[in-house]
Amino acid sequence: MASFDVFLAWLVSVVGVATGAAYVPQAVRIWKRRSSDDVSILTYLLFLGGQIIYLIYGIRIRQWPLIVGMGANIVGSLAVILSALRFRAGNRGPEK
Repeated sequence: MASFDVFLAWLVSVVGVATGAAYVPQAVRIWKRRSSDDVSILTYLLFLGGQIIYLIYGIRIRQWPLIVGMGANIVGSLAVILSALRFRAGNRGPEK
């Protein structure tokens, strides 16, 4: 059973990083379009809130797979939130 636990811990870390990477296409799209008008910042803020709670929990129980996964998700959420704020209508900067 110990080998299954090791495998499961590894899998949780991999899935956590993969779900964190899942935010990248949204952030890239915002930068390419130079617009985030159709992105709900509130949704990503709510995701971020939950991810921070899970990260704190992972730290508290010393579970590295959870810490790694939530760390990656937080980076992804922040990438989308900061990109969305940067390119929100009225905050786009000079047009090229």
